[in-house]
Amino acid sequence: GGGGGSGRVSFDEAFSNLSVSSAPSAPPINGGLMPPRRSYSLYKPKDMPVAHQRALEYAECVVCFDNMWKEQAGVFCDARGRRTCPHFLHHRCALEVRNSNMGGKHCPVCRAEFVDVTEVPGIDDDPHEWFKIVDLNGDGRLSQREVVEVLKAQLPIDYRRLEAELPELWKTWDVNKDNIITHKELLEPNKGLLAYVKANFPRVDEDAIPDIRTDKHGWFNYFDYDKSGTLEQGEVVRALIKTFRLSEDHTRINSMREIVNAVWGVFDFDNSGSIEIDEFAQAGDGLADSIIASMGG
Repeated sequence: GGGGGSGRVSFDEAFSNLSVSSAPSAPPINGGLMPPRRSYSLYKPKDMPVAHQRALEYAECVVCFDNMWKEQAGVFCDARGRRTCPHFLHHRCALEVRNSNMGGKHCPVCRAEFVDVTEVPGIDDDPHEWFKIVDLNGDGRLSQREVVEVLKAQLPIDYRRLEAELPELWKTWDVNKDNIITHKELLEPNKGLLAYVKANFPRVDEDAIPDIRTDKHGWFNYFDYDKSGTLEQGEVVRALIKTFRLSEDHTRINSMREIVNAVWGVFDFDNSGSIEIDEFAQAGDGLADSIIASMGG
């Protein structure tokens, strides 16, 4: 669904007053004052597709919709190798965006321009290079938001618990109470915040996806996260990619988008961009059966 909500305060709202952005590469000037850090809100368009919102919320790559932690992560960067936005994609998917976007290279989430893609090393493989890349601002420090986003992208953890409990946990490592932690405070072996998260936030197994061929209502409700009774076109594409495990094949992902787009207009009578469950699940001539038939299933 594209609207509604559970009433739970979102992570964005909880940390709306915390800073997350660019600091100087040279020693501070102007009386020692640091310029303001870029806010994550700058990179979250108001018209972001619901499918992308879901992917970010559930720690998925916005291109293939598979769990981020399952593959090497990549970030977009400028000609000097500096990150151009805070978003993580699978490295192979970020390369696909770079190589296929002939009209200009833009992050598919925030539309920030980029020049190239940088691979994010594993946290344990090269901690120093990892921190350097993750540090969006290049100031040797990370905010709560920066820490959550990269851990969601790279570790199989219970990110919902982490988002809920991190504000209180942060106080233990944020010694000077400036809402920022250093390289050592995050990565110190056995004592840093990272070691604590790994040990105490194991990933919770996901429920199995209902079979779209035999349980269309159950399948629809599984992906209707806000229980609005509707799914937008992008949400249906994301759900089908996950259902048929197409994430590793960009050609099949693009074919799925084309199939859904081709049959969508027959069912979205008011051009709202969303479809109701009865229109989706109707036996014989609903959207679900049309998609299954188009796939040869």
